Amino acid sequence: MYKLSYDAMTGKVSCIIRLSDNASIPLCEGNSDFQDFLKWNSKQPTPLDLNSTIPVIPPEPVRDLAKEMDELKARVGKLEKAKLS
Repeated sequence: MYKLSYDAMTGKVSCIIRLSDNASIPLCEGNSDFQDFLKWNSKQPTPLDLNSTIPVIPPEPVRDLAKEMDELKARVGKLEKAKLS
């Protein structure tokens, strides 16, 4: 038996996992394991769809940590001045 593995960035099938040994099989016509998968898949009542996709969750925007640190330092500075007053 096999299952499809998807690329999280594209949502497309990236490889096939053979469940008996967790081997990762590339989508390569010249690969004998891929050929075995294709034969197995063609005999299934509901074959696995190599063109299937999964939803892609966009990555979080990149944070400007230097800017955040400057803002925090400014806040701390204000708190320290208020405490001294």
